[in-house]
Amino acid sequence: MKIIDSVKDVNFKTFPGGDMFSVLVGRHDSTGASEHHTVAIVKLPAGTKSDEHYHKEREESYFVISGTGRAIIDGVENHIKAGSLVYTKPNEKHAFINDGNDEFIYLIITAPYWVPEDSHH
Repeated sequence: MKIIDSVKDVNFKTFPGGDMFSVLVGRHDSTGASEHHTVAIVKLPAGTKSDEHYHKEREESYFVISGTGRAIIDGVENHIKAGSLVYTKPNEKHAFINDGNDEFIYLIITAPYWVPEDSHH
């Protein structure tokens, strides 16, 4: 079992575009707690975007915790906000943009578990 009391206790990796990423549960967290899926959290500061990419082997669901933004899936943009859920199939290119004034935070649930080698740009 693994419990995270607050995302304030999580260490984030910051990417060149400004987006911050942390695996909460999965093979690549400090405990290797999950063998079958990954849960990660992303924070996008105002005016930033994630890199467009796709996964050959993995599907992902994104749940927006706070803020507003746009999901770009295979070139189609959709406005999303707190409470929105986005699903991507393998090979669908996707990126997220924070077009609001506040931090844009979302969870990513990946199955099978996420590996960096399956992120293609």
